[in-house]
Amino acid sequence: MGEITMLEDIPRDQLDPILFNALRAIYKFQQAKMTAFGLDYEDIYLLQLLRNHTPSRMGEIADEMGIPISTATRVVDRLEEKKLLSRKKDPRDKRNILVTLEQKGKDVVNRVENQTFQILLKNLSKYNDEDIASFYKTAVHLHEILKV
Repeated sequence: MGEITMLEDIPRDQLDPILFNALRAIYKFQQAKMTAFGLDYEDIYLLQLLRNHTPSRMGEIADEMGIPISTATRVVDRLEEKKLLSRKKDPRDKRNILVTLEQKGKDVVNRVENQTFQILLKNLSKYNDEDIASFYKTAVHLHEILKV
């Protein structure tokens, strides 16, 4: 495949399988994490979310994850049972529930992220600096490229 310099240079019949392969790789990567850590996708996502935004209100969690509050409550229940997080009433507004990442949850997030980093480090070592820079740049901008 030649160098892509403009959007018009991307052949649609080649792009669709490339995007599917990228989706497949991410899906299988996440499946492997779920198996390794005994957690669901939502569990891992919520733990990583709370690592950066703790405490969070139940409504904020549901909004961020794009799930109904009842589903968010089930995810929180599961993780609270495992002592990875806790919840309590918001002292400023008793109607709100605050969810906080506990130390055990922080430890799990660190293990998940360390495993991810080690896998990327190992697999990226097979590529040259330019390819690694392209991967990094794409990863940095992926949320904008996909507009999610």
